[in-house]
Amino acid sequence: MNERLSRFSKLGGALIRRTWPQLLTMIAFMAAISLRFPLWFVVLSAIVSGAAVAYLVQCFASRPSGSTCDPLLGAVLIGSGLASIALTLKWWTVEQQSKLAPGALLHFAGHTEAPADSALAWSSVLTQWGSCLIFLVIVAVWAMSARRSP
Repeated sequence: MNERLSRFSKLGGALIRRTWPQLLTMIAFMAAISLRFPLWFVVLSAIVSGAAVAYLVQCFASRPSGSTCDPLLGAVLIGSGLASIALTLKWWTVEQQSKLAPGALLHFAGHTEAPADSALAWSSVLTQWGSCLIFLVIVAVWAMSARRSP
């Protein structure tokens, strides 16, 4: 049992050393979406992020010295995560200033000002959801790239 704990500790340390910016981005993303997205989406995001981390640990266990993730995908993950976090916090601030319930603007076609074109309003709602979904897809692809890395 002690040997397993020691191995798990080494794998965890290797994961943190090699991927700490991406892990930090995933944690910040989870914190941001928990402010305003529905619980089902927060749970889905936690499952995707947790599965990605578990997959990376498995990759690091099978090839401890060579398993790394694609650095370009890692940078894309950080960039898309920061964009999703910024967008989420922007609309959270708008909701707070407008005294709306958290996540209210995820359901409205219009926001605090009435847009001239309803398609623009819906595109804003789709952008909020889309940016977060794109981030989750990038998390999954980033984790799967560890298996293919030399």
